[in-house]
Amino acid sequence: MFVYTPYIWPLIIATVLCIVIALYVQKYPETPASRPFIYMMWVGAGWTFLYGLSIITVWYPLRLFLSMAMYIPSRLMAPAILYMALEYSGKERWITTRNVVLVLSIPIISIIASMTSPWHRLFRYDFALDTSGVIPILYYTVGPIFTLSNIYNAIVILSSLLIMFFSLRDRALKPQSTMLLIIGILIPILVEILFTNNITPIKGYNFAASTIVFTGGAYLVALMKYRLFGFMPIARSTVLEHISDLVVVFDNQAQIVDCNPAALQAIGLNSQNYVGIPNDFLPAPWKDFFDAQAKLGSGQRDVELTVQGENKVFDLSVKKIADSRSRILGTLFLLHDITSLRSSERKVQQLLEEKNLLLREVHHRVKNNMSVIASILSLQSETVQDEAAKAALLEARNRVQSMSVLYDRLYRSDGANEMPLSDYLSPLIDKLVAMFPSDPFIKVEKCLEPIVLNARILFSLGIIVNELLTNAFKYAFKSGETGFIRISAEKNGSLVTVQVIDSGGRYPDESTGQGPLGFGLQVVQLMAKQIGANFMIKRTGIQVKETVAKLTFSLSES
Repeated sequence: MFVYTPYIWPLIIATVLCIVIALYVQKYPETPASRPFIYMMWVGAGWTFLYGLSIITVWYPLRLFLSMAMYIPSRLMAPAILYMALEYSGKERWITTRNVVLVLSIPIISIIASMTSPWHRLFRYDFALDTSGVIPILYYTVGPIFTLSNIYNAIVILSSLLIMFFSLRDRALKPQSTMLLIIGILIPILVEILFTNNITPIKGYNFAASTIVFTGGAYLVALMKYRLFGFMPIARSTVLEHISDLVVVFDNQAQIVDCNPAALQAIGLNSQNYVGIPNDFLPAPWKDFFDAQAKLGSGQRDVELTVQGENKVFDLSVKKIADSRSRILGTLFLLHDITSLRSSERKVQQLLEEKNLLLREVHHRVKNNMSVIASILSLQSETVQDEAAKAALLEARNRVQSMSVLYDRLYRSDGANEMPLSDYLSPLIDKLVAMFPSDPFIKVEKCLEPIVLNARILFSLGIIVNELLTNAFKYAFKSGETGFIRISAEKNGSLVTVQVIDSGGRYPDESTGQGPLGFGLQVVQLMAKQIGANFMIKRTGIQVKETVAKLTFSLSES
């Protein structure tokens, strides 16, 4: 029933290759042309398998059946190739129900005629099996449908190849992959045409099925090396085609090898014949631009160019292109139009400068107004005879001056909303000390850490320190008595502690709530509450009494 022939091995290899490729491409079910490609591979596997089985069969009834069945995949190959070519080239709109029926009509008629060959003379007839040669050969006479079917197959496949050939101009497709697809289809078809015209090394043996080995090899290269049907290359090519950035690639001889549509339009090149144009033949000012930027080397920088009569600013990226062996193949220029961005940045910068100028002016005016108010309070205190009223006016002046110091510091720091605590409290303390020249024996110590705080907290702290320090000068020491006043500020984690300590220890009883001191402590407590701080005041020591006024607050809660 079966005989061995070495010609079976190319057919076995071809069958296995087609099956492996079909299974591999199933990983990309959503990629255009992958499904018809899979169909084409399964049809090819069916053809090579049935043909291989037929050339080792010597039992006539089985050989006749295999010969008839072999024409099922043989006649379906042309429609599968056309289906694949249309999807691959982006012409899916042609694949309609009506067109599918028309394309499959001749193949289906041929398949029916082939499977019923023993009962008519329309496809093949007068079969005779010759087993005397190297391989058993089934001779037959061809009928009109067989001839029509061969002509139809040739026309369909030729049309498919032309569609794929013209798709080489589509830059969204890799030309290497397209050429390999064309070659894989063309080789067995040429051999099939030669066999149909009785041009074959071995009479009766169709080498077209064996050449599927070369088809499988070409497709493996397209799949593995050029990522045929892989989504990433298609996605990248699509992005390159549609982005507004200008992309230009030069080889080592300064000739253009690639250029996306946006760059072609900007430079003024023809989309059909731009490849291979030397840089020297580019229109001005592009020639000088690419020369200068190539000399500057790889990197990213802003450049200005005149594009179609309009001045533009681009974010330029220059990168050397290297192969897997780190050999430099060319240079990539990527230009991103940032004209609008730079224009917006200039407007924002201008508005920011205007805002800062207005803010500084506001601070300056507020500071001046506070200075005027402080001066008025000072003058008013000199006209008042009542000592209590005079003291109240002077304390009000001190509070205004405390706020004035803050605004002065903010003004000098270009309207900043934050500053170190030491930069604010130190000059404030110096001003307050200068207001009490009658106490030369009192030493004032400052231990202030540069804790950065916002203006709201600084304002409250300024009022608090002003009240506590004023009270210390006024009530802690007797006339001519020596001692010290220490103002400290430290930070431990997020906890800030501010203390005013004097060695006099003679604060009046705050519970009376009378006089300036009582009002001053009320102000301190109010300011402390506003910034979420805890305030306490106590006397310490046995022989040497000290008064400690302590304020603590957390930065995370302020």
